[in-house]
Amino acid sequence: MQTIRIKVADLFAFEGMTPSDDLTAISVLVVKKYGFLPQPIVVQVEGDEVVIQYPEESTANQTEAARLAERAGKRAAEGNYEKAIGILKRALELQPTLNTARRDLAMAYVEIDDVENATNHLIEVLRLNPGDAWNWVVLANLYIQKNHDKETGEKFLRKALELAPNDAWALNSLAALTHEKGKSDEAICLFEKAIKSKPEFANAYYGEAIVHDSARKPEAAVETLNRMFAQARMQDARSKPVFDGARQLFAKLQADLAERNQSEAFKVVQNLKAQMESLSGYPIRIQEENFESKIGATIQMAWKHQRDFHLVKIRSDYPPH
Repeated sequence: MQTIRIKVADLFAFEGMTPSDDLTAISVLVVKKYGFLPQPIVVQVEGDEVVIQYPEESTANQTEAARLAERAGKRAAEGNYEKAIGILKRALELQPTLNTARRDLAMAYVEIDDVENATNHLIEVLRLNPGDAWNWVVLANLYIQKNHDKETGEKFLRKALELAPNDAWALNSLAALTHEKGKSDEAICLFEKAIKSKPEFANAYYGEAIVHDSARKPEAAVETLNRMFAQARMQDARSKPVFDGARQLFAKLQADLAERNQSEAFKVVQNLKAQMESLSGYPIRIQEENFESKIGATIQMAWKHQRDFHLVKIRSDYPPH
């Protein structure tokens, strides 16, 4: 027989109920909520803990379930969530206690916006192991993003950080919530802590860059994105929107900086133009051009084109900055 120990308080907390010391009420709740375990189950209460015993799955079933879970992970990484769900359901039929498969199943349901199934499976995962910080993070993000319940989501994130103080995902999500409350400096600190914990984690860089941008600090935002492009890595299909968003933000920031620095940049260009005229002995003319391709500018040297001036052609539809 296999054994699970869970605090009575946690057992009732999942249901949003006040803990009870009624042994019958506890047993009824366990039988109802742990019905996914191999049967029959035996329930005992020892102090502030509930002890649940159940038959162990066969070795053959465990081996096959692990193989199926790995296959499902590959399908999910490709973005084929419906296929992954079917495979994971079969894995859990073979081994109902395979927590990683149940968590991955919940995540796949999140991706297809099946909030009810995702929530139910995440809570089942936590019933088996309430000390798993990652599952608290996933459940928190589900409440925040799908149920729009930020208060409960934050409570779950703080629970995760009690269990794993340096969890990058928990820190990242809490940072985003903190920014929404208008606490930008505190949010930056949380994002930086997430980055330090997991330098390849793209989400934290992107989140921090958004905070800098909203605070009208484009230089700081660009610096953060430069670090992201140098250090972060694509994890799976879910990383693509993060990198796409980061590239779009980077382009916007460069335009913002160009516009902000237009006056100073113009002076620099004029000084360079004067230096080149002095060094070459030829004046420089600038002419707008309607290029058919994506060329931004061309330079024609005086001596190569038998002219008494250099000619710089610039794209006419570019904004002034």
